[in-house]
Amino acid sequence: MKDKRFFTTIFAMAIFCLLNAAPMFGQCVIPITDSQPYFEDFEGDGFDCWTVEANGGQWAPMSGTESTVVCFSASNVNDEARLISPIFDMSGVAAATFSFSYAMMGLYESDELTVSYRSSETDAWHELGYFSFSDWENFYEEMYELPDLSSTYQISFLGRNLGGFYIFVDNVEIVSEQGCARPVGLQATDITAFSALLGWSVNGNEESWVLDYNGTNITVTEQPYLLDGLRPSTTYTFRVKANCGDGQESDWATPISFTTLCDVIVVTDNEPYFDDFEASEDFVCWQNEILAGSDGWVVDPGYVNPNNTAFFIWLGESARLISAPLDLTAVSNPTLTFNRKQPQLGGAVDELSVYYRISEDEEWQFLGAYNEAASSWEPVSLSLPNPSATYQISFFAVSFNGYGIYVDDVYVGKGENVGVAETSVKASVMPNPTTGKVMVETNATDGEVVVFDMFGKQVASTSIREGRAEIDLTDCAKGVYVAHIASASSTTTIKLIKE
Repeated sequence: MKDKRFFTTIFAMAIFCLLNAAPMFGQCVIPITDSQPYFEDFEGDGFDCWTVEANGGQWAPMSGTESTVVCFSASNVNDEARLISPIFDMSGVAAATFSFSYAMMGLYESDELTVSYRSSETDAWHELGYFSFSDWENFYEEMYELPDLSSTYQISFLGRNLGGFYIFVDNVEIVSEQGCARPVGLQATDITAFSALLGWSVNGNEESWVLDYNGTNITVTEQPYLLDGLRPSTTYTFRVKANCGDGQESDWATPISFTTLCDVIVVTDNEPYFDDFEASEDFVCWQNEILAGSDGWVVDPGYVNPNNTAFFIWLGESARLISAPLDLTAVSNPTLTFNRKQPQLGGAVDELSVYYRISEDEEWQFLGAYNEAASSWEPVSLSLPNPSATYQISFFAVSFNGYGIYVDDVYVGKGENVGVAETSVKASVMPNPTTGKVMVETNATDGEVVVFDMFGKQVASTSIREGRAEIDLTDCAKGVYVAHIASASSTTTIKLIKE
């Protein structure tokens, strides 16, 4: 289960994570029956019946912006600590399920979380699940059938530091098979501008569910459930609880949020589409489709650049940023323009490609690719072929361990004098190789030439005057350089060799 709604909570809780060892309390024995489940959200004194076996690491309750969770933290690699539950007397139930929510934060390494059970204090721990990843935005949920039930049953969460930040655990529940288990694994799929398909876990003894979305409650008898009548470009938070008959109701599931898509945006000659990503610190009318890895496109709220930009995070592998459907049927000579920045990291540059499709059901068609370093903003202009009433563009990013990709000031509308000759900058450089000065000749009447070394550092720049520009590399070291020749509407790149 994922829920971006918890990102600010996780981040705030990380700041306030308690580093002191959790106190050891007297042992508790909690009976589990068909009518008496166990649920712990660690609010109040809920932690009192839990114990910690510390080996350098710590587990402790921690209050965030919305709720209290239990946090694992450690200072040194390989430090660990085991969080041990109260004793559960399950001798009176034939079967039981165990569920919990968790989150893991890391940077270059991921910590380890191992979930186990034992039938008695003298029994060895038996693994139920193992997790090792980093996600700074989401909580997840897991559910297990518990084996080997006994009157002295315990579960545990073993955290181990491998260089990450924190592990969080919350909402621990144990319910007999005859009880009414809290739904887990909430998800929203097949999201459109007006509907979403909502799903959750089913245990088999539910008669119905109460579905709450943005404060509106409805009773449903099927899962997944198609929720329609929604508003475009609107964020909805939904949760669900089970009704198992005979007055039995579960606790509410951990809520998740989703945002409906934008309706078709009509573009005309007088009303172009423009997005500089300033409206929000999340995308409005764009979809981030992660194709490989765990990171993708985000809105960078001015951390690196002065204003918001679309940013492909460098820890990702590949992802596609997809526009809302655009109605281009009334546009003369439809054109896409945008600014790109692709900084190098140790000589590596991530790759950006641009695609279009005429409808959601059609295949993506290639428009252009950019794999040269750009440490400052470079404009790109592309003609949009085959305009339709449901047109979409996408920015496809692939990580090659560079320093990420930035896209900003996306414009779709009427093109002015757009064509191959006008938008394609052609240039030549003489002499190349060179021992000093080089002359750039280009079909661009004005613009700029900027030269970078192979580490992305700018070493020279000059303006284009009547299609010519002179670059002086006399004081530069021998090696390979990259010259970016940019007009007002397009850019080309030439490799220079200094001897």
